[in-house]
Amino acid sequence: MSEHASTAPNAADVGAQPGPDHRRDYFRIFWVLLVLTIVEVAVSYMKIDKRIISAVMIALALSKASFVGLYYMHLKYEKRSLLWLAFLPLPLAGFYAVFLLLDAFNLLRGVPVPWVHH
Repeated sequence: MSEHASTAPNAADVGAQPGPDHRRDYFRIFWVLLVLTIVEVAVSYMKIDKRIISAVMIALALSKASFVGLYYMHLKYEKRSLLWLAFLPLPLAGFYAVFLLLDAFNLLRGVPVPWVHH
């Protein structure tokens, strides 16, 4: 009787197909992220212009965020419209960052801005 019970399929398993095993992809992306992090640390110790370091760091951070979003958050397997919805705010964030940097630069130079009252 116990043999019969162990060979009978579970009601939840009937018609269920096993999903693809993504462990290999996860470990591959883990190693890519580890290498990118090591590159970030190495770049931070380089004796080059701060603007170049900043640009490289931003590029590395965006690439790492893309890997995490595409693979760990499963956006790679979604429809294209959802991918556009997820990545559309990136340029907007870039424009916002540029605006904030320009505003901070003007404040540091002492340029009066109309929205700050003294």
